[in-house]
Amino acid sequence: MMTDFNEKYEFELLEFIQNNYGIEVFTPGLERTKALYLPFIKAFKANGVKVTIIAGTNGKGQTAYTLAHYLGTAGFKTALWTSPHILSLRERFQFNNIDVSYEELSNEIYLTHEYIKSDHIGLIVSFYEFLFLVFLRLSNNKARGLKHLLLEVGLGGKLDAVNHFDADCACITSISRDHQAILGNRFDLILKEKIAVGRKGKPLFTQFSLNYLNEMTKSYCDEHGFLWKKLEANGKSYFQENEQMAQSLFHELEPETSFSTSLNVPLFKGRREEMTFNGNTLIFIGAHNIDGVRKMIELLSTDTGISRPTRILISFSKRPVNEVEVMMKSMIEFFGNESKLLLCSFEHPKALDLELIQLLKNKINKINKGLLDFVTDWKTDLKNTKNQKILVCGSYYFVGEVQRFILSHS
Repeated sequence: MMTDFNEKYEFELLEFIQNNYGIEVFTPGLERTKALYLPFIKAFKANGVKVTIIAGTNGKGQTAYTLAHYLGTAGFKTALWTSPHILSLRERFQFNNIDVSYEELSNEIYLTHEYIKSDHIGLIVSFYEFLFLVFLRLSNNKARGLKHLLLEVGLGGKLDAVNHFDADCACITSISRDHQAILGNRFDLILKEKIAVGRKGKPLFTQFSLNYLNEMTKSYCDEHGFLWKKLEANGKSYFQENEQMAQSLFHELEPETSFSTSLNVPLFKGRREEMTFNGNTLIFIGAHNIDGVRKMIELLSTDTGISRPTRILISFSKRPVNEVEVMMKSMIEFFGNESKLLLCSFEHPKALDLELIQLLKNKINKINKGLLDFVTDWKTDLKNTKNQKILVCGSYYFVGEVQRFILSHS
């Protein structure tokens, strides 16, 4: 847990970025931003920094953090870019397994803004593109002596800003339906967007259980000259698959370095992270799409170290209502009467509309006899709840809201 979280700094930095670059929305434009990133691409290449791009629908965050931990433990200096952040902007900027300080981040945000105004006059830059530039400028500090640049794709792959880089190694952790309005609703369309992070003559790792996806991947890699590295799932759990992917990437990047499979990887933001509040134990899992919810249920079914929660707080970002309905039905079927399921609303530009949440609650409860409760004020509900085990899941933005509330009332 980030113990030095400062809400005042977070608000000031976010307000500055949003006032100048808007809120975080998908804004494709590789040609538009090519000149913005080109000097850094050249600098990292000249310094022999290895670039790894990590794409996928689910699991890319865990894979990226785990790989960074493995490399750092082995003594290699790394810079890790991830998105979105859950609690703090600092999460997106990790150097040698440590989040950047508020002082360094704040200073660089303002310097980067001035750089764009003076050197790229008139260029339209989005929230995400701006922060990625901040990350590259921080990473290019020669004092860091980087060996590895690890880039988690924000959305898709083909049009994401990280794809300006020619990755020395790339992977796709999983393929499932998410962000369908942008990526499409068919696996072949989604794969086509994500597989574009690969490069001719360079390794591309995948770990698909569907033969259909493996056949398409082989065909695409053969056509484009990618060195396809197919990993077998072999009945492993979702989290074990991500660890295996990180281990395989490590061996590819540093083949001469010995590796211990007994390394203990710390928990990271929103992925099985725990906090305490009011006598309650809260566990956070950012299961925000159908496949993510399925894998969360798989984890709770098989991991004996995680006991069943007595209460569940869940809320979603904007997405098709039928997807949310599928997720809620899956959770009701799994938890049944063992846990109190609370569907919540929260204030955020990307939160699911309140009216849709109410409609969903009514529709689901007609079938499931009132097993789903609707809570408009989850903060008061949390204040009044004591000595419970509470699962918080759904949107990463919701997970972040709950964590901020707990830290501000502890």
